[in-house]
Amino acid sequence: MARLTIAIPQAPAGRRLPPALAVLLRRKIAVLGAVLMVLTTAVGLLAPVIAGNPTHMDVAARLGAPSAARWFGTDDLGRDVFSRVVYGARLSLLVGTTVVVLTFGAGVSAGLLAGYFRALDNPIMRVMDGLMAFPAIILAIALMASLGPSVSNVILAIAVVYTPRVARVVRGAVLVIRETAYVEAARALGAADASLMLRHILPNCLSPVIVQGSFVFAAAVLTEAALSFLGVGVPPYVPSWGNILSEGRLYLQQAPWLVLYPGGAIMLTILGLNLFGDGLRDLLDPKLRGLGSERPGAS
Repeated sequence: MARLTIAIPQAPAGRRLPPALAVLLRRKIAVLGAVLMVLTTAVGLLAPVIAGNPTHMDVAARLGAPSAARWFGTDDLGRDVFSRVVYGARLSLLVGTTVVVLTFGAGVSAGLLAGYFRALDNPIMRVMDGLMAFPAIILAIALMASLGPSVSNVILAIAVVYTPRVARVVRGAVLVIRETAYVEAARALGAADASLMLRHILPNCLSPVIVQGSFVFAAAVLTEAALSFLGVGVPPYVPSWGNILSEGRLYLQQAPWLVLYPGGAIMLTILGLNLFGDGLRDLLDPKLRGLGSERPGAS
């Protein structure tokens, strides 16, 4: 079996890489994840340059096989699949980034308040537990059924689904940090609650939250594709990997490229995010930072 080899950039003679970058570069799998993330981001940002109009229809060329003129072929309406997949990457980046921002804003606030104030812990976390009682995709479908199909509603629904997960991570970290000696010393010196939370507790519980961000991003991309595939996500005219898959499944035997390329794009994007998140966890966790190549996934 061929072994995957990734070239790791070396620092020039007499210069050393920053410790954080050196730790990350030692994880070849994390480097592969970062490369996949950069590739997806570049494709999404450069969509207007590298792809044509994703909604242009050429019915005479419907279900055309991949060729030099149309790399990924055409769909049942004669639309260029390559253009639709490229613009689908742009939508996935938009959804993932916005969901992470909203989820972190709500989840960090809820987790910080629940972990610091004992009186707020039970009511806040019971609400979060109630949201987590539903499977993520079921709750997202229920929210979309009441909100209606649009990009903004998809973002809102996914953010509601994954906010409890971030809140629980933050709460767990705050419960530990608030009992540490330096927080007790700051409290004894008369520091206000807001100062304790924002200056002493929050900065020290961001590491697990940052790692969680990569997984929330991946989950948001996957959930958006699933919602669009089921017909309750973005409108059908919006280029989305889920929409392309949903339309292509009807022509799976006649035109397999309609599901091959968007499915591959989803797979590579989720794989890259998860691999990079694993490397980021090793970088930010002091217990794992010094293990280097001793970890099974380091070579």
